[in-house]
Amino acid sequence: MSDGSHSPSHSDVLTPDDESTDTMSDNPQLSPEQSVSPKVAKRVEFLEELQKEFEAVQAEFFEERSQLMAKYEKLYEPIFNKRYEIVNGIKDVEDTDEADQVTEENSEKGIPKFWLTAMKANEKLAELITEDDEGALQYLEDIKCRLEDSKAFKLGFFFSANPYFRNSVLEKTYMVDKVGSVSVKAEGTEIEWLPGKCLTVKVLQMMPRKRSSSDIDNKPLTNTEKCESFFNFFNPPLVQDEDDEDDAPIEEIQKDYELGCVIRDQIIPQAVSWFKGECTDADFFDL
Repeated sequence: MSDGSHSPSHSDVLTPDDESTDTMSDNPQLSPEQSVSPKVAKRVEFLEELQKEFEAVQAEFFEERSQLMAKYEKLYEPIFNKRYEIVNGIKDVEDTDEADQVTEENSEKGIPKFWLTAMKANEKLAELITEDDEGALQYLEDIKCRLEDSKAFKLGFFFSANPYFRNSVLEKTYMVDKVGSVSVKAEGTEIEWLPGKCLTVKVLQMMPRKRSSSDIDNKPLTNTEKCESFFNFFNPPLVQDEDDEDDAPIEEIQKDYELGCVIRDQIIPQAVSWFKGECTDADFFDL
């Protein structure tokens, strides 16, 4: 995005005197297949100035939108805190029906597997959640989103003590490099897996070939293999670098960003509707 904006004036308007009769232009900013005549190239330059104006106004839009979202984030917080208390059995709703009163036989607290069920109801997230993941995700107590600034937001996944990892919170931050651009960087928490509980890597053991019938000291060879898991979400693809062939393609980065937006814009605010199966992916659209 450019610093500052430029408003077209009378001197910016193209006139017949500005148009050259040369056949083609060797404009270095255009690829060979985009080579145009000088008069057309000048029009393109004018459109570039208009683009700068648009980006300046768009930057104001994103800044004001961020401020508005921050305002309502504070208003949402007490509502989401009440939801957290009900989901995790910290508080309960008042029972008016004697038949619904808690008894020793019906002492279940909160709403078990609330977030797991809500996430699995979303097609995009359900594709990531494996059967093994469900064991860990049943310990998920809350998901929160915090705006860092107009170009960044952080997702927080809060877990109760569990037999899978030591972390109580797994976070992922998305940062947009340019206003209105799909150029995104993401950073996630490194998961501290407990021994033998890692869900993102499979440990393979193979017995080496015996060199002789008397070779009894051969020890199994250990190898690791990355496996499908929702928890790969916290190990986001790297942003492309011209000098690094190992970086992820832009499609993978964009897909990861879209998943973050799904959690931020759909799952967190509409969690109970997803839990009840009342939402579908088709109910939402990008603003």
